[in-house]
Amino acid sequence: MQDAQALADKAKIAAEAQNAFGLKLVADLAMERRQENVFVSPSSIFLALAMLENGAEGRTRAAMRRTLEVPELLTEDAMQAAAAALSKALRSQDGVELSIANALWSDQSLPLAPAFVQRCRDLYEADAFTLDFRKPGAADTINHWVGEKTRQKIPTIVTPQIVSASKAILTNAVYFKGLWRDPFSKQATQDGTFHLADGRQKKLPFMLQPALHGAYRSGDGFEAAVLPYQRSGMALCAILPAPGKSPEEVLAKLSIEKLLRGNEPFDLELHLPRFTLGFSAGLKEPLGQMGMGIAFQSPGAEFAPLGSPLFYIGDVLHKTRLEVDEEGTVAAAATGIAMHASAMRRSLEKKTLVFDRPFALLLCDTSSGAILFAGVIYEP
Repeated sequence: MQDAQALADKAKIAAEAQNAFGLKLVADLAMERRQENVFVSPSSIFLALAMLENGAEGRTRAAMRRTLEVPELLTEDAMQAAAAALSKALRSQDGVELSIANALWSDQSLPLAPAFVQRCRDLYEADAFTLDFRKPGAADTINHWVGEKTRQKIPTIVTPQIVSASKAILTNAVYFKGLWRDPFSKQATQDGTFHLADGRQKKLPFMLQPALHGAYRSGDGFEAAVLPYQRSGMALCAILPAPGKSPEEVLAKLSIEKLLRGNEPFDLELHLPRFTLGFSAGLKEPLGQMGMGIAFQSPGAEFAPLGSPLFYIGDVLHKTRLEVDEEGTVAAAATGIAMHASAMRRSLEKKTLVFDRPFALLLCDTSSGAILFAGVIYEP
Protein backbone atom coordinates (compact mmCIF):
# COMPACT_ATOMS: atom_id res chain seq x y z
CA MET A 1 0.00 0.00 0.00
CA GLN A 2 2.84 2.36 0.89
CA ASP A 3 4.56 1.59 -2.43
CA ALA A 4 1.35 2.39 -4.32
CA GLN A 5 0.95 5.67 -2.43
CA ALA A 6 4.59 6.61 -3.04
CA LEU A 7 4.13 5.94 -6.75
CA ALA A 8 0.97 8.06 -6.80
CA ASP A 9 2.71 10.94 -5.00
CA LYS A 10 5.61 10.91 -7.46
CA ALA A 11 3.25 10.67 -10.43
CA LYS A 12 1.28 13.69 -9.22
CA ILE A 13 4.44 15.84 -9.20
CA ALA A 14 5.08 15.01 -12.85
CA ALA A 15 1.39 15.33 -13.75
CA GLU A 16 1.22 18.90 -12.43
CA ALA A 17 4.31 19.90 -14.41
CA GLN A 18 3.07 18.09 -17.52
CA ASN A 19 -0.34 19.77 -17.34
CA ALA A 20 1.11 23.27 -16.98
CA PHE A 21 3.49 22.62 -19.88
CA GLY A 22 0.81 21.01 -22.07
CA LEU A 23 -1.84 23.68 -21.63
CA LYS A 24 0.68 26.44 -22.35
CA LEU A 25 1.78 24.61 -25.50
CA VAL A 26 -1.84 24.25 -26.66
CA ALA A 27 -2.43 27.96 -26.09
CA ASP A 28 0.71 28.91 -28.03
CA LEU A 29 -0.16 26.60 -30.94
CA ALA A 30 -3.76 27.88 -30.99
CA MET A 31 -2.56 31.48 -31.11
CA GLU A 32 -0.13 30.64 -33.91
CA ARG A 33 -2.71 28.73 -35.99
CA ARG A 34 -5.63 31.10 -35.34
CA GLN A 35 -8.97 29.31 -35.26
CA GLU A 36 -7.68 25.96 -36.45
CA ASN A 37 -7.90 22.61 -34.67
CA VAL A 38 -5.07 21.90 -32.24
CA PHE A 39 -4.86 18.52 -30.53
CA VAL A 40 -1.72 17.33 -28.78
CA SER A 41 -0.65 14.77 -26.20
CA PRO A 42 1.05 16.55 -23.30
CA SER A 43 2.01 13.10 -21.96
CA SER A 44 3.75 12.04 -25.16
CA ILE A 45 5.70 15.29 -25.60
CA PHE A 46 6.54 15.67 -21.90
CA LEU A 47 7.79 12.11 -21.50
CA ALA A 48 9.86 12.28 -24.69
CA LEU A 49 11.52 15.52 -23.58
CA ALA A 50 11.97 14.25 -20.01
CA MET A 51 13.73 11.18 -21.41
CA LEU A 52 15.96 13.40 -23.56
CA GLU A 53 16.81 15.54 -20.54
CA ASN A 54 18.88 12.59 -19.27
CA GLY A 55 21.26 13.46 -22.07
CA ALA A 56 21.37 17.21 -21.44
CA GLU A 57 23.50 19.31 -19.13
CA GLY A 58 24.24 22.89 -18.14
CA ARG A 59 22.09 25.71 -19.49
CA THR A 60 20.37 23.35 -21.92
CA ARG A 61 19.07 21.13 -19.13
CA ALA A 62 18.00 24.16 -17.11
CA ALA A 63 16.09 25.57 -20.10
CA MET A 64 14.37 22.24 -20.71
CA ARG A 65 13.34 21.99 -17.06
CA ARG A 66 11.85 25.51 -17.11
CA THR A 67 9.97 24.78 -20.31
CA LEU A 68 8.62 21.53 -18.87
CA GLU A 69 7.44 23.49 -15.78
CA VAL A 70 9.56 21.34 -13.44
CA PRO A 71 9.65 22.84 -9.90
CA GLU A 72 12.99 24.57 -9.28
CA LEU A 73 13.69 22.73 -6.03
CA LEU A 74 13.06 19.28 -7.54
CA THR A 75 16.36 17.45 -8.04
CA GLU A 76 17.16 15.85 -11.39
CA ASP A 77 16.85 12.34 -9.96
CA ALA A 78 13.52 13.22 -8.33
CA MET A 79 12.23 14.71 -11.57
CA GLN A 80 13.16 11.61 -13.57
CA ALA A 81 11.64 9.35 -10.92
CA ALA A 82 8.43 11.39 -11.01
CA ALA A 83 8.17 11.21 -14.81
CA ALA A 84 8.82 7.46 -14.76
CA ALA A 85 6.21 7.04 -12.01
CA LEU A 86 3.64 8.97 -14.05
CA SER A 87 4.25 6.74 -17.07
CA LYS A 88 3.90 3.63 -14.92
CA ALA A 89 0.77 4.92 -13.16
CA LEU A 90 -0.94 5.73 -16.46
CA ARG A 91 -0.12 2.32 -17.92
CA SER A 92 -1.55 0.58 -14.86
CA GLN A 93 -5.08 1.84 -15.59
CA ASP A 94 -7.79 -0.84 -15.61
CA GLY A 95 -10.85 -0.73 -17.85
CA VAL A 96 -9.22 1.12 -20.77
CA GLU A 97 -6.52 0.21 -23.23
CA LEU A 98 -3.63 2.56 -22.60
CA SER A 99 -0.09 1.96 -23.77
CA ILE A 100 2.98 4.22 -23.61
CA ALA A 101 6.15 3.16 -25.39
CA ASN A 102 9.57 4.73 -25.87
CA ALA A 103 12.48 3.99 -28.17
CA LEU A 104 15.96 5.33 -28.91
CA TRP A 105 17.29 5.19 -32.46
CA SER A 106 20.92 6.02 -33.20
CA ASP A 107 22.91 6.22 -36.40
CA GLN A 108 25.80 3.77 -36.49
CA SER A 109 28.19 6.65 -37.14
CA LEU A 110 27.48 8.29 -33.76
CA PRO A 111 26.32 5.83 -31.05
CA LEU A 112 24.43 7.02 -28.00
CA ALA A 113 26.26 6.92 -24.69
CA PRO A 114 25.73 3.55 -22.95
CA ALA A 115 24.95 5.27 -19.64
CA PHE A 116 22.20 7.35 -21.30
CA VAL A 117 20.71 4.28 -22.98
CA GLN A 118 20.73 2.30 -19.72
CA ARG A 119 19.07 5.14 -17.78
CA CYS A 120 16.30 5.40 -20.39
CA ARG A 121 15.80 1.63 -20.22
CA ASP A 122 15.63 1.66 -16.43
CA LEU A 123 13.32 4.68 -16.11
CA TYR A 124 11.20 4.60 -19.26
CA GLU A 125 11.52 0.98 -20.44
CA ALA A 126 12.89 2.39 -23.68
CA ASP A 127 14.03 0.06 -26.45
CA ALA A 128 17.31 0.97 -28.17
CA PHE A 129 18.25 0.37 -31.81
CA THR A 130 21.18 1.21 -34.08
CA LEU A 131 20.50 1.86 -37.78
CA ASP A 132 22.20 3.24 -40.87
CA PHE A 133 20.37 6.56 -41.13
CA ARG A 134 21.62 7.07 -44.69
CA LYS A 135 19.40 4.27 -45.97
CA PRO A 136 15.68 4.98 -46.71
CA GLY A 137 14.79 1.78 -44.86
CA ALA A 138 15.77 3.43 -41.58
CA ALA A 139 12.71 5.71 -41.74
CA ASP A 140 10.54 2.70 -42.57
CA THR A 141 11.83 0.89 -39.48
CA ILE A 142 11.06 3.83 -37.17
CA ASN A 143 7.64 4.39 -38.75
CA HIS A 144 6.81 0.69 -38.44
CA TRP A 145 7.51 0.91 -34.71
CA VAL A 146 5.29 3.99 -34.36
CA GLY A 147 2.48 2.40 -36.40
CA GLU A 148 2.63 -0.78 -34.34
CA LYS A 149 2.60 1.06 -30.99
CA THR A 150 -0.35 3.29 -32.03
CA ARG A 151 -2.39 0.45 -33.63
CA GLN A 152 -1.77 2.10 -37.03
CA LYS A 153 -3.53 5.31 -35.98
CA ILE A 154 -0.23 7.16 -36.52
CA PRO A 155 1.37 5.29 -39.44
CA THR A 156 4.35 7.64 -39.89
CA ILE A 157 6.33 10.16 -37.84
CA VAL A 158 9.54 10.65 -39.86
CA THR A 159 10.56 10.87 -43.51
CA PRO A 160 13.78 9.52 -45.05
CA GLN A 161 14.96 13.14 -45.35
CA ILE A 162 14.45 13.79 -41.63
CA VAL A 163 16.25 10.60 -40.68
CA SER A 164 19.22 11.13 -43.01
CA ALA A 165 19.71 14.62 -41.56
CA SER A 166 19.73 13.24 -38.01
CA LYS A 167 22.17 11.29 -35.88
CA ALA A 168 19.68 10.09 -33.26
CA ILE A 169 15.89 10.02 -32.89
CA LEU A 170 13.91 9.55 -29.69
CA THR A 171 10.32 8.37 -30.08
CA ASN A 172 7.34 8.15 -27.76
CA ALA A 173 3.98 6.63 -28.68
CA VAL A 174 0.73 6.79 -26.72
CA TYR A 175 -2.41 4.81 -27.56
CA PHE A 176 -5.74 5.09 -25.74
CA LYS A 177 -9.01 3.29 -26.28
CA GLY A 178 -11.88 3.61 -23.81
CA LEU A 179 -15.58 2.84 -23.82
CA TRP A 180 -17.99 5.33 -22.26
CA ARG A 181 -19.38 4.41 -18.86
CA ASP A 182 -22.65 5.77 -20.26
CA PRO A 183 -22.67 5.02 -24.01
CA PHE A 184 -24.58 7.21 -26.44
CA SER A 185 -27.44 5.57 -28.31
CA LYS A 186 -26.68 5.40 -32.02
CA GLN A 187 -30.40 5.73 -32.73
CA ALA A 188 -30.44 9.10 -30.95
CA THR A 189 -27.67 10.60 -33.11
CA GLN A 190 -29.02 13.26 -35.45
CA ASP A 191 -27.50 15.77 -37.83
CA GLY A 192 -27.15 19.27 -36.47
CA THR A 193 -25.42 22.55 -37.26
CA PHE A 194 -21.97 23.43 -35.95
CA HIS A 195 -21.15 27.15 -36.01
CA LEU A 196 -17.56 27.84 -37.07
CA ALA A 197 -15.60 30.77 -35.64
CA ASP A 198 -15.59 32.60 -38.98
CA GLY A 199 -19.39 32.57 -39.23
CA ARG A 200 -19.72 29.58 -41.55
CA GLN A 201 -21.85 26.57 -40.66
CA LYS A 202 -21.18 22.86 -40.98
CA LYS A 203 -23.55 19.89 -40.77
CA LEU A 204 -22.38 17.23 -38.30
CA PRO A 205 -23.85 14.17 -36.59
CA PHE A 206 -24.60 15.11 -32.96
CA MET A 207 -24.73 12.35 -30.34
CA LEU A 208 -27.28 12.75 -27.54
CA GLN A 209 -27.30 11.91 -23.84
CA PRO A 210 -30.72 12.99 -22.52
CA ALA A 211 -29.99 12.88 -18.77
CA LEU A 212 -26.44 12.45 -17.48
CA HIS A 213 -26.06 12.68 -13.71
CA GLY A 214 -22.93 14.15 -12.19
CA ALA A 215 -21.37 15.14 -15.50
CA TYR A 216 -22.09 18.89 -15.56
CA ARG A 217 -19.45 21.46 -14.57
CA SER A 218 -19.24 25.24 -14.81
CA GLY A 219 -16.51 27.77 -14.14
CA ASP A 220 -15.02 31.08 -15.18
CA GLY A 221 -16.29 31.60 -18.72
CA PHE A 222 -17.27 28.02 -19.50
CA GLU A 223 -19.57 25.07 -18.99
CA ALA A 224 -18.37 21.50 -19.35
CA ALA A 225 -19.25 17.83 -19.44
CA VAL A 226 -16.99 15.25 -17.76
CA LEU A 227 -17.53 11.84 -19.34
CA PRO A 228 -15.95 8.85 -17.54
CA TYR A 229 -14.83 5.69 -19.29
CA GLN A 230 -15.85 2.23 -18.12
CA ARG A 231 -14.17 0.73 -15.05
CA SER A 232 -11.32 3.25 -15.01
CA GLY A 233 -10.15 6.56 -13.64
CA MET A 234 -10.07 8.09 -17.13
CA ALA A 235 -12.50 10.73 -18.37
CA LEU A 236 -13.01 13.03 -21.34
CA CYS A 237 -13.67 16.66 -20.45
CA ALA A 238 -15.58 18.57 -23.14
CA ILE A 239 -15.38 22.29 -22.35
CA LEU A 240 -17.75 24.79 -23.96
CA PRO A 241 -16.62 28.44 -23.71
CA ALA A 242 -19.15 31.15 -23.01
CA PRO A 243 -20.13 33.17 -26.11
CA GLY A 244 -17.37 35.60 -26.99
CA LYS A 245 -14.61 33.53 -25.39
CA SER A 246 -12.18 31.25 -27.24
CA PRO A 247 -11.38 27.69 -26.13
CA GLU A 248 -7.72 28.60 -25.52
CA GLU A 249 -8.74 31.53 -23.28
CA VAL A 250 -10.67 29.11 -21.08
CA LEU A 251 -7.86 26.53 -20.97
CA ALA A 252 -5.38 29.22 -19.87
CA LYS A 253 -7.28 29.80 -16.61
CA LEU A 254 -8.59 26.28 -16.02
CA SER A 255 -8.11 24.36 -12.75
CA ILE A 256 -7.92 20.69 -13.72
CA GLU A 257 -8.42 19.61 -10.11
CA LYS A 258 -11.66 21.59 -9.75
CA LEU A 259 -12.89 20.38 -13.13
CA LEU A 260 -12.33 16.72 -12.28
CA ARG A 261 -13.42 16.81 -8.64
CA GLY A 262 -16.45 19.08 -8.99
CA ASN A 263 -19.91 17.59 -9.04
CA GLU A 264 -22.76 20.00 -9.58
CA PRO A 265 -26.31 18.84 -8.76
CA PHE A 266 -27.77 18.86 -12.26
CA ASP A 267 -28.87 16.34 -14.81
CA LEU A 268 -27.25 17.13 -18.14
CA GLU A 269 -28.74 16.89 -21.60
CA LEU A 270 -25.64 16.64 -23.75
CA HIS A 271 -25.30 17.12 -27.50
CA LEU A 272 -21.75 16.28 -28.64
CA PRO A 273 -20.48 15.95 -32.21
CA ARG A 274 -19.30 12.58 -33.46
CA PHE A 275 -16.04 13.29 -35.23
CA THR A 276 -12.56 12.20 -36.20
CA LEU A 277 -9.53 14.44 -36.58
CA GLY A 278 -5.80 14.27 -37.13
CA PHE A 279 -3.18 16.83 -36.15
CA SER A 280 0.51 17.23 -36.81
CA ALA A 281 3.06 19.90 -35.99
CA GLY A 282 6.75 20.60 -35.76
CA LEU A 283 7.32 21.95 -32.26
CA LYS A 284 10.72 23.60 -32.72
CA GLU A 285 9.32 27.14 -32.84
CA PRO A 286 6.77 26.91 -29.99
CA LEU A 287 9.21 25.07 -27.70
CA GLY A 288 11.82 27.69 -28.49
CA GLN A 289 9.39 30.46 -27.61
CA MET A 290 8.55 28.63 -24.37
CA GLY A 291 12.16 28.85 -23.25
CA MET A 292 14.24 25.95 -24.56
CA GLY A 293 15.60 27.60 -27.71
CA ILE A 294 19.16 26.82 -26.63
CA ALA A 295 18.46 23.09 -27.13
CA PHE A 296 17.96 23.75 -30.86
CA GLN A 297 21.14 25.80 -31.28
CA SER A 298 24.39 24.71 -32.85
CA PRO A 299 26.70 25.62 -31.32
CA GLY A 300 25.12 26.19 -27.92
CA ALA A 301 23.15 23.06 -27.07
CA GLU A 302 24.71 20.91 -24.36
CA PHE A 303 23.93 17.23 -24.97
CA ALA A 304 27.34 15.64 -24.26
CA PRO A 305 25.79 13.01 -21.90
CA LEU A 306 23.79 11.81 -24.93
CA GLY A 307 27.02 10.61 -26.47
CA SER A 308 28.60 13.62 -28.18
CA PRO A 309 28.98 17.37 -27.54
CA LEU A 310 27.94 17.86 -31.17
CA PHE A 311 24.30 16.90 -30.55
CA TYR A 312 21.47 19.46 -30.76
CA ILE A 313 17.73 19.12 -31.42
CA GLY A 314 16.80 19.50 -35.09
CA ASP A 315 13.04 19.34 -34.49
CA VAL A 316 10.37 17.83 -32.27
CA LEU A 317 7.76 16.15 -34.46
CA HIS A 318 4.29 15.44 -33.10
CA LYS A 319 1.22 13.73 -34.56
CA THR A 320 -2.14 12.83 -33.01
CA ARG A 321 -5.38 11.12 -33.99
CA LEU A 322 -8.74 11.40 -32.21
CA GLU A 323 -11.94 9.42 -32.83
CA VAL A 324 -15.06 10.19 -30.76
CA ASP A 325 -18.23 8.17 -31.35
CA GLU A 326 -21.23 6.69 -29.53
CA GLU A 327 -19.22 3.86 -27.97
CA GLY A 328 -16.16 5.71 -26.74
CA THR A 329 -12.87 7.28 -27.74
CA VAL A 330 -9.69 6.27 -29.52
CA ALA A 331 -6.75 8.65 -29.22
CA ALA A 332 -3.18 8.14 -30.34
CA ALA A 333 -0.05 10.24 -30.37
CA ALA A 334 3.52 9.95 -31.49
CA THR A 335 6.42 12.25 -30.73
CA GLY A 336 9.78 12.10 -32.46
CA ILE A 337 12.78 14.15 -31.36
CA ALA A 338 15.27 14.39 -34.21
CA MET A 339 18.76 14.95 -32.83
CA HIS A 340 21.19 16.54 -35.23
CA ALA A 341 24.90 16.87 -34.79
CA SER A 342 26.94 19.98 -35.69
CA ALA A 343 28.10 18.91 -37.29
CA MET A 344 -29.90 6.21 -9.29
CA ARG A 345 -31.06 9.54 -8.59
CA ARG A 346 -33.58 12.08 -7.47
CA SER A 347 -35.16 14.39 -9.99
CA LEU A 348 -32.95 17.44 -10.49
CA GLU A 349 -32.99 20.63 -12.42
CA LYS A 350 -31.73 19.91 -15.89
CA LYS A 351 -28.97 21.69 -17.79
CA THR A 352 -28.45 21.46 -21.54
CA LEU A 353 -25.12 21.78 -23.36
CA VAL A 354 -24.95 21.84 -27.15
CA PHE A 355 -21.39 21.79 -28.44
CA ASP A 356 -22.29 23.60 -31.66
CA ARG A 357 -19.39 26.06 -31.64
CA PRO A 358 -15.64 25.83 -31.03
CA PHE A 359 -14.81 23.99 -27.83
CA ALA A 360 -11.92 22.46 -25.90
CA LEU A 361 -11.21 18.83 -25.01
CA LEU A 362 -9.08 17.24 -22.29
CA LEU A 363 -8.58 13.50 -21.85
CA CYS A 364 -7.54 13.06 -18.23
CA ASP A 365 -6.52 10.53 -15.64
CA THR A 366 -8.69 11.46 -12.69
CA SER A 367 -6.34 9.75 -10.21
CA SER A 368 -3.17 11.69 -10.94
CA GLY A 369 -4.91 14.57 -12.69
CA ALA A 370 -2.62 14.07 -15.70
CA ILE A 371 -3.83 15.35 -19.06
CA LEU A 372 -3.04 12.74 -21.72
CA PHE A 373 -4.53 14.72 -24.58
CA ALA A 374 -5.62 18.34 -24.87
CA GLY A 375 -6.94 20.48 -27.67
CA VAL A 376 -9.17 23.17 -29.05
CA ILE A 377 -11.69 22.09 -31.69
CA TYR A 378 -12.64 24.78 -34.14
CA GLU A 379 -13.91 22.49 -36.91
CA PRO A 380 -14.83 18.91 -35.90
